[in-house]
Amino acid sequence: MKKIHIFNIIAGIIIIVSMGLVIAGGSNSLPYFLIVLFFISYLMQIKNFVRIAWVMVTGILVIWSLGSLLPHFFAP
Repeated sequence: MKKIHIFNIIAGIIIIVSMGLVIAGGSNSLPYFLIVLFFISYLMQIKNFVRIAWVMVTGILVIWSLGSLLPHFFAP
């Protein structure tokens, strides 16, 4: 159970920071939806409701968030 919490804390930090940067850059409402989807995923994991599917959703959200950070990492 503790491994799931550590994964979710790290994923939450990545998702919220990267989507915050996207929102600050002037994006539409998609980042808000992704942040809400992360919190729904976290709650469903705690309630043990098809946990493996929600872990995969969280993983996809982390990959998507890291993809939105690529221009910040490789900008000249």
